[in-house]
Amino acid sequence: MIRLILIIPFLLALILFAASNQDSLQMWLLTYGWSSSVGIVALIVAAISFLLGAFSVWVVELAQRRRARKAEAQIRELNATLAQRDAELAQLRRDAVMVPPISETPHTSLPPQPL
Repeated sequence: MIRLILIIPFLLALILFAASNQDSLQMWLLTYGWSSSVGIVALIVAAISFLLGAFSVWVVELAQRRRARKAEAQIRELNATLAQRDAELAQLRRDAVMVPPISETPHTSLPPQPL
């Protein structure tokens, strides 16, 4: 929503500027020259600036997407390890239930010694 609040007035001003400046002017870039209105040049500059901005955002997002893919792969690996450890723990608990309990008094073959 904030983007629209910023973009809409800028676009309206750009369109009004292009509509009100229709007089043809001679323009040049080094040895190349042409005749065009200032409004059209402003629209072309705005379009090129938009495309450059979109390209720079796309380049930045490439690195972010790569980091996100690595993080997701690490999460999948950790989830697999966790599932394996949970299975091992469940197996150990099942094995612990099957083991008979140890009595509290030790069994020895020697008779008790008098003190």
